[in-house]
Amino acid sequence: MNDAFDLEEQSGDKISKIIAGVERLSTLFRAALLKQSKKLGYSPLQIQIVLFIAYHSKEYCNTTYISDEFAVSKPTVSDSIRVLIEKRILIKTIDHKDARSFLLELSPIGKKFLDSLSDLSANFGGKMVELKESEIETIWNGILLLMLKLQITKSIPVRMCFSCNFFGQNYSKGNPHYCHLMEQPLDLASIRIDCPEYYESNLAGD
Repeated sequence: MNDAFDLEEQSGDKISKIIAGVERLSTLFRAALLKQSKKLGYSPLQIQIVLFIAYHSKEYCNTTYISDEFAVSKPTVSDSIRVLIEKRILIKTIDHKDARSFLLELSPIGKKFLDSLSDLSANFGGKMVELKESEIETIWNGILLLMLKLQITKSIPVRMCFSCNFFGQNYSKGNPHYCHLMEQPLDLASIRIDCPEYYESNLAGD
């Protein structure tokens, strides 16, 4: 495989087709994000930051972690956060673990603003509901397998079961896996790719 975006290369190579397909899907999401950002008067990154802070625990809601999450520089993230604070979408609180840092959360205005972002996933969600359950399961299993292989590179944070310290493989009573925190078996449909209870394990040697 030389270049996944070479059309001749794609024609005879399934991996190239998958890479090109992922790129097309990411373009679709970026287009929806850009459309929403223009409509609301915020940048795409600012909207991503609001969504992230809305649904993640405070320990992740700081400039350093958000910079890693979206693979952009700290100064860029800081500028976006500054604007969101000025517009009273976000508020910052002292990080009691490190007095030099601060944590972010949505203000009451920010929580109302969140409602305006509900259409962002419509391009995907609207079409997914038209699929058969077996087709959705096939897509989900493929995404899980791909993310399992890619998370080892640690290019971006991935808080999924397979790299969690609480995750146990090859559960002996029917389901393939087990969560030692929840003390319950996990089938593939129960695997999370962004778990609020995630605790990173060492993937070396897996």
